Amino acid sequence: MKLCLKEAIKRIALLEKQKSEILLEEDQNCTITYGGDEDRPYTNYYSFDDTRKAIKEVDADIRSMRHKLHHANATVQVQELGMTIGECIIYMAQLNIEKATLEHMARKEPKTRRTVYGGAVEWTETNYGREECRESLRVVTEDIVKLQMAIDRANLTHEIEV
Repeated sequence: MKLCLKEAIKRIALLEKQKSEILLEEDQNCTITYGGDEDRPYTNYYSFDDTRKAIKEVDADIRSMRHKLHHANATVQVQELGMTIGECIIYMAQLNIEKATLEHMARKEPKTRRTVYGGAVEWTETNYGREECRESLRVVTEDIVKLQMAIDRANLTHEIEV
């Protein structure tokens, strides 16, 4: 069966949720508590072996799907950017770090004053133009949007065999 990359990502999320539910059910059913003078009560069915088997099956599906997705990310070219999806994901992280830095710098006042020990006055001035910084922030923000759209387009148009 063929799935687009976005569908594979969603399937992986569903498999991860399924595994979490198995683990939660195991946690709730793998023990029983009863008083020392009571007979062991009837319990819900729990099988250590069956649970381990179910987890291994889900893990194998996740591993297989992730491997195929990672292979596609490493090989599928995002045409308008001349990079693979994987490179675009790395670039996205780099742009987000740059955006956070520029947001911080854009909020700084050009000149601030504070009183330090002994009543002395200390001045701090920025060594850059705030407008230039804001313009760089605008460009980086637009680049992030374009990059995300290109990644989304590639994830929706490329298919893998699962």
